[in-house]
Amino acid sequence: MTRAARAVTSSRGPRSTRHGACATELAAAAAAQAVLEGGGGAVDAVIAGFFGASGAHPGVLFAPTVAIVAGFGAGARAFDGRAAQPGRGGARPRGFVSEREVTDGARVAVPRSLAMLLLLSSYRGKAPLSELARHGVAAAEEAGAKARARFLRQIGAAGVLALRAPDVQQALLAVGGRMAGGTLTATDLEEATPDEAETEATLLGESVTVHAPPFATTNGDAEGIVACDARGVIAALAYAPSRDGIQVPDLEVTLGRLAVPVRRGVTRIAPGAPLPAPAPIAIARQTGGGFSLAVALAGLPRVEPGDLGWIARSTPMDAALAELRARTGARAAVAVLTDGTLAKTALVAGG
Repeated sequence: MTRAARAVTSSRGPRSTRHGACATELAAAAAAQAVLEGGGGAVDAVIAGFFGASGAHPGVLFAPTVAIVAGFGAGARAFDGRAAQPGRGGARPRGFVSEREVTDGARVAVPRSLAMLLLLSSYRGKAPLSELARHGVAAAEEAGAKARARFLRQIGAAGVLALRAPDVQQALLAVGGRMAGGTLTATDLEEATPDEAETEATLLGESVTVHAPPFATTNGDAEGIVACDARGVIAALAYAPSRDGIQVPDLEVTLGRLAVPVRRGVTRIAPGAPLPAPAPIAIARQTGGGFSLAVALAGLPRVEPGDLGWIARSTPMDAALAELRARTGARAAVAVLTDGTLAKTALVAGG
């Protein structure tokens, strides 16, 4: 996957200083910024960024995905699109005796990314899904992935119902279903519902609250997208792409090895249970609506609230973000800062 260039940048939107978007992956950044420039909101921008990356790279579309959103005068919410353990509606398999018996199919989980994006869009989105998905279609066509472009077009038209199309289900069950040694079922795909919850809030000093996803995380290499709009809405989205996953040839996508194989004599993880995934995003807000900041640290499992203490000290964002990336060992760091009137973005990427 193409990584962000080695650089430190800060910018304000060329048409308006009231919005901004940044991402750790180039296709995501381009799509997110294009949506803002076209009049879309922050939620639209991070969704379009995800689709842009999905079109450019095969391992993104079904990746575990988590988002958080906040707005001036409104609370902060978290959206859970992590993959789920498969097996709903299917017979319990006998289970593998040893690790060497485990097939790739047994590691195929239930993707919930698309369902989460629909839920997120309904919460604060402005643009129709078809408009956001077209950024993915264009990226897939540029990459020569015609089947992936066609599938993204279907998603734009039908949303999560695209997962119920017979040809899509057949393609996914061929690599993760019973015949492939897995437990993925049609019921899994039809009932892949996302979750929504309040964020995990941590007070820094007397006036800054850091909001983070409340969901279980694990180590992994996630990418991040951050955006804010002229209405004061700010959003962050993290996704953990499969860089060397299980190929689904008919859709030109790859799936991560995320499910926990059923082992004989070992308690089975309940079908439908969300599986931990990295979600290194956070939003910090000043009491009284002074400012909001969204940050993503690529390559980490999560953002530790205490690492954002520099916000309360009024340290310049560019310098603080560079220091934060170096101190935490993040592969890349992106941030967007807004006071409701002006917006600023920053990217820091390692070598």
